[in-house]
Amino acid sequence: MVEVPENYSISPEQMAQMQSNPLTQYMRQPSIYIKLPSNGLYYPPGALNLPENKEIPVMPMSTRDEITLNTPDALMNGQGVVDMIHSCCPSIKNAWTIPVVDLDTILIGIRIASYGEAMEYTSTCPKCENADNYEIDLRQFMDMPVNMAIYSQPFEYKGMKVFVQPIDYTTLNKQNLETFEQQRLITMINSADLNAEEKQRRFTEIFQTMTGYTIANIVGSIEKIVTPDGVVVQNESHIDDFVRNADRNFYEALKNYMEEIAKAIPQKIVNTTCAECKEQYSTPFTFDQSNFFAFAS
Repeated sequence: MVEVPENYSISPEQMAQMQSNPLTQYMRQPSIYIKLPSNGLYYPPGALNLPENKEIPVMPMSTRDEITLNTPDALMNGQGVVDMIHSCCPSIKNAWTIPVVDLDTILIGIRIASYGEAMEYTSTCPKCENADNYEIDLRQFMDMPVNMAIYSQPFEYKGMKVFVQPIDYTTLNKQNLETFEQQRLITMINSADLNAEEKQRRFTEIFQTMTGYTIANIVGSIEKIVTPDGVVVQNESHIDDFVRNADRNFYEALKNYMEEIAKAIPQKIVNTTCAECKEQYSTPFTFDQSNFFAFAS
């Protein structure tokens, strides 16, 4: 028998840990396992615990996740999506660093784990313009391989080798927030009682701000640049300085290369038959992270 000192006390937290919760067996468990299109590449150290089989477990959304997703501010700034991913995908330790090539797969996986494979969507027939609700099986989008090898193949510019990388969720979310804000400002300026000169001045400021966002996105898409004499440049400020001061041909070369990468990423397509005129047509499957899960409620 173990003797306990008279002055020894047990905190409520310790007592809770010592007691077995009879409800544990009814708590969330992984419902599905998914493979990341990136195969775990482009995550910073500590951001992802990838099992040996490269399949990460996905649990259904919790009650707290449901509440969070109904909080507009949490969705607008991206924190709600990040918190949900941390809750449902314990292998992902920092969801802000998720490469965008993985994001759709992760969110679709969470939705399947939470609500099942079927999802309703609305589509409009291009022939008779009849809008109707249809049901699709989300599993068809889970096994679409992405050729990540293309990211390891640089393009050349003035003898340099430029290596690109997929942007992460932080960059994507910031880009969406900034675009929304600038569109809001444009609407306000158009409806404001301002003279033509003042409106032009404000529009110029918005254009300059948007140009800055574009440059930041370009810098974020560059992993490193190797000079002809073998110097490897990965310093973000050095790359930013180069992008701002390079001639337009560099931007054109980068844009063309990114377009080639986009072609290598499978597009999510839904094949539909119009219930009214029986026309068969295809539409791209797209969703917004802020409303994707609202469809199931």
